[in-house]
Parts: sequence; structure tokens; C-alpha cells
Amino acid sequence: MAPLQRDVRENLSTHVERHIRSSLLAGRFTPGDRISLISLAETLGTSVTPVREALSRLAAERAFELIPGQIARVPRFDAQRYAELRDIRVAVEGLAAERAAERITKRELAKLKRVLNQFNAASQAGEVERMLLDSRDFRFMVYEASGMPALVRIIEGLWLQSAPSFRLMYGPNDRDELLENAYGWLLQALTDHDPAEAKRAVERAVTMGASRLISIVG
Repeated sequence: MAPLQRDVRENLSTHVERHIRSSLLAGRFTPGDRISLISLAETLGTSVTPVREALSRLAAERAFELIPGQIARVPRFDAQRYAELRDIRVAVEGLAAERAAERITKRELAKLKRVLNQFNAASQAGEVERMLLDSRDFRFMVYEASGMPALVRIIEGLWLQSAPSFRLMYGPNDRDELLENAYGWLLQALTDHDPAEAKRAVERAVTMGASRLISIVG
């Protein structure tokens, strides 16, 4: 992580939290990762206090565990817990996609197409970190198009607990053709303003990813 460039109007611990939250959602942490609060503060160019405050709030959302010695740890992978998160995600992410299909604009569709092209290029090149980042951006652009900010916050909370495990599905230079196909299906459904198909596409993306992950790790 690079040092933070902070908007002076924003509380520092809130800014630190937003930065860490974004990294979690992009799969930049993996289950079991241990993070020194002191080292993270030095990397971000802050004192330990805002880092501790930020991680405490994220721990309350079960994204981290705080352990003695100024250490935060990403929870270890648990197949049963992940399956529970999968079932909830299927319901809420499917709803968000359904609503997005009803109201998405041409401008939003054009942005989604650009991000999907980036995702496909990263997947085909085996650039896993870039692929995870583009996948996050694509999915949340869809969910935000639902016009339901409270629902998007619920989805984000579920991703904070789930996204660190996404990286476990991939080895170096892996491609994700299944997700490429699921996202192509989703974009077409959104373009056609077809809520039922958009919902099915997202449900497939969630369930097939979870099944693959549990079979590999669980």
C-alpha cells in the first residue's frame, strides 16, 4: 500500500478504513494474513491510532480478527461459514442485479462494457490481481445501478468477509473462463433490461465460484 493522500475534510481513521476496505474487496488480502498495525501505519504514513480505530470497525464486521501484539488477522477460511455467506449473497446480489436490469442507463452500460473488457483481458493474460480488481469494479457497478444504496452496503459487508477467499481459487497466471462467460451473460441481460436473466447470471457467478472454492480449499 502507498502512503495515503487524504482529503482534509475526512476523518483520518475513516480514510484509513476506506483504503483497507477497498483492498479487502479487491482480494488483496487472503485468509490467515497477519497485519502489523505498526507496519501498516508506517506504510500509510499515519500514526497507529487511526489504523487501530479503522481495523476495530472492520473487525466488528468480521473482516478482521484483532489479536494481541498490535496484530490484525484476516479470518481463516471456513467452508461452512463461506457456504452460509454464499447463500445470503445469492439472495441479495440477485435482487440487486434484478433491480439494476430494470433501471440501468446507456451510460452505465457503456461503463460496464469497458470494465468487462478490462476484466476479460486480465483473465486471458492470467493477471490475477488485476482480474480480481476488475471483477470487484464490475460487480459493484451493477449493484450500484440498482439504485438501492442500503442493499449495496449489505452486499459490501458480505464481500468484506468473502473476498479474501477469492484469491484462493487461482494459481499464478490462471484464467477464469467461467466468470468471463457469466459476466458476458449478465451484461447482455442488463442490456436487454431482463431482470430474471440478470438475477440468474449473478446467482450463477456466486454459486459456481463458491463451489469451486470449497472444492479446492474446503
